[in-house]
Amino acid sequence: MHRVKSQAGLTAIGLILILIPVGLAVYIVLRVAPVYIEALSVGDVVNSLKKELDLKEKSREEISKLIQKRLYEINNVSSVARDDIKIQKTVNDVTVTIDYEARVPLFGNAALALAFHKRAVIH
Repeated sequence: MHRVKSQAGLTAIGLILILIPVGLAVYIVLRVAPVYIEALSVGDVVNSLKKELDLKEKSREEISKLIQKRLYEINNVSSVARDDIKIQKTVNDVTVTIDYEARVPLFGNAALALAFHKRAVIH
C-alpha cells in the first residue's frame, strides 16, 4: 500500500490572494505618505512661530504673510489654503490655528480625505 504525501506549498491562486491585499496596502501607503510629510511641514511652520520674539507686536496681516511665506515659498505646501489659517490675538498671547483637509485620489473617482489640525499658542 502506497502512502500519499500531503502536499505543501503555495498555489498560484493562493499567491494572488495574498499579493492583492498587500499590493493595495502598499499603494495606499505610497499615496498617503506625501500628505503626512506635508502635514509635518505645516506643524513645523506653526511651531516655529513660538521662536519669533516680536510676534505679539506684529499685525494679523504681517503674521499671515510670514506663515504664507514659510508654507508656500519655503516648504512648498499645496494643501493649505489662505482661508485655512486663523490668527487670534489677545492681550497676552497669539493663537495660530491651521485646519485643513487634504484629498488623496486613489483610483477612479475614489479618494481618501484626511483632516489635519495644527495649533500654536504664543505667549
